[in-house]
Amino acid sequence: MTDQTETTSPLDNFDHVVVLMLENRSFDNLLGFLYEDGVPAGKSFAGLQDGNHSNPVPSRAIDAASHQQVNVEKAADYHQPYPDPGETWPHVNTQLFNHVDPDNVGVDGASMTSPYNLPTDAPAVPPMNGFVNDYINTNEALLDKQVKYEQYSQIMQCFKPDQLPVMSALAQNFAVFDHWFCSVPSQTWCNRAFWHTGTSGGELINPIGEGGHSVRNMWDWHKQVWHKKNLFDALAEQDISWKIYAETVFSLTSAINGVIKNSSGHVVSDPDLSHELPFGFQHDLKHNSLPQYSFIEPRFIMAHNDQHPSTWNSKIFGKTDPGTVLRGEKLIYDVYTAIRNSPLRDKILLIITHDEHGGCFDHVAPPAAVPPVAGETGLDGFKFDRLGVRVPMIMVSSHIQPGTIINETHDHASFLKTMSLKWGFGSLTERDRNAQDFSHVFSAQARSTDWPELTDPLPEGDVKSNYHDHPLSDLQKSILAGAEHLLENQQPDVLKRAGLKVRQEIETVKDAVDHLESMSKLL
Repeated sequence: MTDQTETTSPLDNFDHVVVLMLENRSFDNLLGFLYEDGVPAGKSFAGLQDGNHSNPVPSRAIDAASHQQVNVEKAADYHQPYPDPGETWPHVNTQLFNHVDPDNVGVDGASMTSPYNLPTDAPAVPPMNGFVNDYINTNEALLDKQVKYEQYSQIMQCFKPDQLPVMSALAQNFAVFDHWFCSVPSQTWCNRAFWHTGTSGGELINPIGEGGHSVRNMWDWHKQVWHKKNLFDALAEQDISWKIYAETVFSLTSAINGVIKNSSGHVVSDPDLSHELPFGFQHDLKHNSLPQYSFIEPRFIMAHNDQHPSTWNSKIFGKTDPGTVLRGEKLIYDVYTAIRNSPLRDKILLIITHDEHGGCFDHVAPPAAVPPVAGETGLDGFKFDRLGVRVPMIMVSSHIQPGTIINETHDHASFLKTMSLKWGFGSLTERDRNAQDFSHVFSAQARSTDWPELTDPLPEGDVKSNYHDHPLSDLQKSILAGAEHLLENQQPDVLKRAGLKVRQEIETVKDAVDHLESMSKLL
């Protein structure tokens, strides 16, 4: 039982905010079937339980005559979809509006041309019927051949609760948001920038884009994003403690926000990359030294547990590989269980979410949005006036009642808005100024039921050496580029003087880990 004392604001019910942000999964992909057996009485849930959901097969598909549509089905394994779906703005336009410009058929996202698959007569409410079309186009660009139903139908596969018992239990026992959208209809770096800054500075793509192409270099990102005031700056002004718990000191969050320039003691890395749960977070939780704001990164490099769709063929590279989605379940379980067993539990808000949908199917159309800066036009002419696709959002707190379902529209800027209300700093951009906060999720009285005890979904963990020879994904390449830029920004030409390899020479996961470790010693 928890303290029943009422407070003046629902946000006063917790002293610590812990955010675990995973990678590239849509709401339907992971939680669409959450209430397949029945939505709680008196509540609504925008999931997949209300009937058949499908996408049409484009006429150019090699087997279009025998397969006119693809229905949503249960996910076949924890690796799907493989290969990795498209996630840049041209791909998302196809996914939302089912349109591919003739010049962009069979072309990778980095090489697509204007108007980037955005139809001239695009409806205000996207029909969400182009995921199959885009996945076929993505596969044909990657594999240089036409693909059949068995390959492209993966994009419509979604996980059932029995496949994701940890996420499902937390969503049903605490709060799930069924209209939480990522902030940009595009990639990881941009959406993670919005989480902490309320803008991506007009950027619409990762510094290292699809296929490893150098679409926008790190100096562009530096100029457009690093100088913007972010949550870390706002917290420091209010004397609010914060830490980033990451795989290495060169965290993705550091590269996106440039926080390493003044982040001594704020970026806590795993000393030997051997822990499922970030070592620093576990240590601080155990020793009652948890900061007021904790941002947990999953492993992005070694045996990545970020739930990102596979970019390599697991059947070839590792028979013992359990799959990134299951490894993510394990990470969620570890974070939740550590908090559940902590004396700080009743003063912690745990947020579990994903940065963007990563090309995975979702059936709810993203709504219009307020641009971060009035009249702003960013890369490729995008005006930042539309949200990205829905992503999972689960919140865990002793002041959240079981079975809470939040139907109002939120996006990543809603987090900034709510934290500004809690800690008393002003808005960072027009986007977070106008965002819907989530203060109403927390009840004045603590819940009468205990936090449920969950079962470890991967009790034996992972053997990290199984992944040493895996080739690097585009996201991993972008992390290396960001790390090098962070280091060179502090010490120009340090890599050359130290005789270290540079990103272009790194080919495998093990090489990447060794490179990051070597660079960390130069800080």
